[in-house]
Amino acid sequence: MFICGLLLTQAVLLMAQEAESGPGFRSHSLRVPATGRIGFSRLPGSITGITFTNRLSDAAAAANQIRMNGSGVAAGDVDGDGWCDLYFCGLEEGNRLYRNLGSWRFHEITDQARVRCAGQYSTGAVFADVDGDGDLDLLLNSIGGGTRLFLNDGKGRFQEATAPGLVKKFGSMTMALGDVEGDGTLDLYVANYRSTTMRSTGLDLLEVNGRLQLRPEDRDQFELTPRGGLFELGEPDVLYLNDGKGHFTPVPWTNGLFMDEAGKPLTAVPRDWGLSVMFRDMNEDGAPDIYVCNDFFSPDRIWINDGRGHFQALSALALRCTSTFSMGIDFADINRDGHDDFLVVDMLSREHRRRITQNQLTEAPFEAHANAFERAQLKRNVLQLNRGDGTYAEIAQLSGLDASEWSWTAVFLDVDLDGYEDVLIPTGHDFDTQDSDVQDRMSARGPGARGKTSGRLLEYPRLSLSMQAFRNLGDLHFREVGREWGFDRMGVKHGISCADLDNDGDLDLITNDLNDEAGIYQNEGTRPRVAVRLKGAGANTRGIGSKIWLYGGAVPVQSQEVICGGRYLSCDDAVRVFAAGTETNRMQIEVRWRSGKRSVVEGVRANREYEIDETKAIEIREEKPKSSGAYAE
Repeated sequence: MFICGLLLTQAVLLMAQEAESGPGFRSHSLRVPATGRIGFSRLPGSITGITFTNRLSDAAAAANQIRMNGSGVAAGDVDGDGWCDLYFCGLEEGNRLYRNLGSWRFHEITDQARVRCAGQYSTGAVFADVDGDGDLDLLLNSIGGGTRLFLNDGKGRFQEATAPGLVKKFGSMTMALGDVEGDGTLDLYVANYRSTTMRSTGLDLLEVNGRLQLRPEDRDQFELTPRGGLFELGEPDVLYLNDGKGHFTPVPWTNGLFMDEAGKPLTAVPRDWGLSVMFRDMNEDGAPDIYVCNDFFSPDRIWINDGRGHFQALSALALRCTSTFSMGIDFADINRDGHDDFLVVDMLSREHRRRITQNQLTEAPFEAHANAFERAQLKRNVLQLNRGDGTYAEIAQLSGLDASEWSWTAVFLDVDLDGYEDVLIPTGHDFDTQDSDVQDRMSARGPGARGKTSGRLLEYPRLSLSMQAFRNLGDLHFREVGREWGFDRMGVKHGISCADLDNDGDLDLITNDLNDEAGIYQNEGTRPRVAVRLKGAGANTRGIGSKIWLYGGAVPVQSQEVICGGRYLSCDDAVRVFAAGTETNRMQIEVRWRSGKRSVVEGVRANREYEIDETKAIEIREEKPKSSGAYAE
């Protein structure tokens, strides 16, 4: 009775909020707090009811080190009551779904929703409307189990799809969805890593005429180099096309839809260590391109879409370098020149002592790369500034973002609502496997017997780290503000999601913490804001892949793209939030839909949420949207 009464009271409050409507939109006022501060407050499970802990025992980690890559969190309103719910992936104790009751109270509904998924090591999750019926379905990844689909009945109860066409193997990590062909349906890209690794299991080799050789059964997963080195290959990623009804068809890598830099079809399947993937329109033609973050020696893959689902690799001359241990990525127009820049995070420490201990992270000089036309891999974060001509300049060291500890993903979020996106980064690792002192001690003992090496993992020290936050100063420079903003909790945090959990129009944060209670961070900002949600026509019901501009706000032009998935193992809610400046401003929202249509809302006011409907949008023929200049009434 308490829950029903609480929900009824909240519904009355929402109806009482000032509502407006106009051509192609409706809006309501936001309950912005009168007092607060810039930054976050962590709310414990004793307040929120979210007591989920992502547990991983030392024995399970040692048996398969890939499990230490952790798990994510997905945010979305699964039951259509207007409040954003949360789904946490778990490694050893199953997953958890929490219904948002409002007022920072949540109630676990995992078993009623039938999404516990015990018995697997779950990694990534995404809420997305894959069958176009208006509610959020659930896509779920696991180590060795590939990808599963659970269809929503509209009331937050799920049923696993029996034949969705998804591959149920591989060590699947992050997912992203976007309309790659322009047919109005959400297609799916799954970044795959590995299901096992020789770092835990060891690897037996054959000795033939005094030379080591791979066993026949291992030759599709490993390579011996001419110098005697051993490469462990990753598992192939999968791009799926959606028929609009939630059935997916894998796209072959070698059928001509993927081409190299020279425009020639691929002849071999990439075997990369995929950690993250994000769909973003990198060349400003309205179609989603693909950026894949790959670990170790695997190069990052950047695929430019021709708008019809044909992809060509971005020229190495357009992007001169990437991170080596690429973990996660995010895009934002950091200097408000109208072009999206992006940050990829790696593992370089901000502390001198740790950098010396982790000496294999020392960056090799550029001269070490023999071919100037190759794309260098740097063992640090890279911040790529978009020049506006299809090329990028790497400025992480200039900006102060080159090092952020063992990082898992980057989140661009305008925390202080000054019109410029700041950076938030979850960090930490169960064991510091980059510790060279431990590696030296192991080497001194000799190679030892072949076979399992899992016990060695436990010799490494723990790597509990504080999360990282950097304020965008608006001049390409960032300042570290983690403690100042309440975003410096120690531990191991993997997945992170942004969502408006209290419906006040700013974005709160959710983290999936390893062997610690999940993090719920209330955004305490009070500055004016404008929140935007899209109501797409057809199967793309949330306007994924569309781009939104706000004119006349805190800075001349702000822009954001609506994404689905793409966070490391995680998924945001679909709301976009903009800084509004003073409450007396009259602003304009412009939406360029993935379909090519355009919507404009005039007379936009601060501290309101706008829902914009694609069915009222108009056809446009311009190839590119406005990129600079303020909106004038």
